[in-house]
Amino acid sequence: MFIAVIQAVEYGMALEIDDEDGFLLHEVQQNPEVFTILYRRYLPRVYRYLFFKTGNPDDAEELTSQVFLAALERMPHYQHRGQFSTWLFSIARNKAADFYRSQYARTRYKFLQFASVNDPEDDPLTRVIQGENLEKLNELLSLLTDDEIEILRLRLAAKLQFSEIAALLKRKPSSVKMAYYRLLTRLANGMEP
Repeated sequence: MFIAVIQAVEYGMALEIDDEDGFLLHEVQQNPEVFTILYRRYLPRVYRYLFFKTGNPDDAEELTSQVFLAALERMPHYQHRGQFSTWLFSIARNKAADFYRSQYARTRYKFLQFASVNDPEDDPLTRVIQGENLEKLNELLSLLTDDEIEILRLRLAAKLQFSEIAALLKRKPSSVKMAYYRLLTRLANGMEP
């Protein structure tokens, strides 16, 4: 039975169990090799979040490995009381904070610098307009507080639900949702000519 459930989870098949992560976490505590399934499930989201946080693929990879190593080491003491993703991203946030504390000078990362890859078929005018738009967006993002940037990272890069973000930030889901949509509106209004 257990092998069939693990295979179903790995291949994205529906389970009859309401809390798939809760079931897997119970199994991980019995057999640490099952952690691979959770690793595969959350790896892209954790990496994207940390990439948006650091702006450097090498730093993001290093921090991602630290996050999963810390999660695996703490797994015997983990108490599943909510959402595993909230616990995992709290580890990611702490690792990122440690990373920044270890830096001598923190520079503000241009949130969307990686999006400046141009299509070779674009004409020069299109490339100039896209570059100006990215500059304007980065300018607007530089005016946001760290908390506002964090909401954007958790929602857009990590693809967390509002309830998960709220648990991480110790706020109400409705408050996070409202803040997120207000941020999007402010950014959209700032981008208008």
